[in-house]
Formats: sequence, C-alpha cells, structure tokens
Amino acid sequence: MTYRIGIFNTENEAIEAVQALENAGFTQHELKIITKDRDHSRRIERETNVHADEMTDLMLTRAAADDHDNNDLGVAAPVPVSGLNMGVFGGVAFPSIGIWTAAAAAYDSDSTIESALVDIGLDAGDASACRDALARGAILIAADMGDNQLADGPDLSVGGTAEAVFRDNGAARIL
Repeated sequence: MTYRIGIFNTENEAIEAVQALENAGFTQHELKIITKDRDHSRRIERETNVHADEMTDLMLTRAAADDHDNNDLGVAAPVPVSGLNMGVFGGVAFPSIGIWTAAAAAYDSDSTIESALVDIGLDAGDASACRDALARGAILIAADMGDNQLADGPDLSVGGTAEAVFRDNGAARIL
C-alpha cells in the first residue's frame, strides 16, 4: 500500500480536503486521518464520517508493545478492574493514570512516534515530517493509492488525483 499524504494546518482545510477526495472517488476506507489528539479529531470525524487516528492513542499502543516486548499491539488498551481506579495491561494491574504518564514519556521519543506512524502504514521516509507536523498540531490526511508506485503527479493516476485535491484545498505540504 502506498499513500499520498497531505498536511493541513486547520480543521476546515482538512474537512474540505476529505470531502473533495470523496467527491473525486476515494472511499472512507481509502483515507486515513491522523491528528495530534482527540481534541483535534472530534470535529473532523463528525463532519466527514471518516475515523481519525489520534497520535496519543497510537503512542500508547506502540509504547506498550515496546515496553512489553509484545508484537500483538492489541493488548495496549487498558481494561478497568471492577470497583478500582486500576487498569490491566499485559496481565498486570496498574493505576490508570500510569498509562497516560507512559504515553507522555513515549510522545517525547521521536523514534517511537515514527514507529507508530509506520505501524499504521505510512512510509518510513515520510515519518519524520509527519511527526513534526503532528507535534505542531497539523492534521494528516493519507489517501491510499493502492499499488500505484508511479504516482508522482500531477497526472491522471490515483496519486495525481489526491495531490491535486490536496493542493486545491490548501495543503501546507504534500508527501
């Protein structure tokens, strides 16, 4: 899978870009939206009906996998223990606040952030630029180009279409 990524500075630009991508023929399943945190994703999800991944959630998952040397990233979600302000993680109970502390520490690690971005399918070569954009609050929209490796548009390819939509909707940068 190859993605063309548009980096947007405002929610309005991102929403308009998602709507334009859908009008150009992209489906919700061919789009990834990545934001810094939940505060940056609520409105976009509400107005586009496309799920947005929050970097804080991705970091929790990645940090948990790294800390516990577990390749099954599905264990990263804390599960409440009945009646206590505790969570269960990898079979170990811990105070629920600990998972957020771990996320904050992990968010400071450039390599962990980049690994989390690669884990969801972004190219390793784009991870650093995406990390920096997310850190300053930008919104990433990744359009799946399938197996189209030659999509360096502007052209008639899927990548060319995505790039044209990103440019028309104010992308600060296109990867």
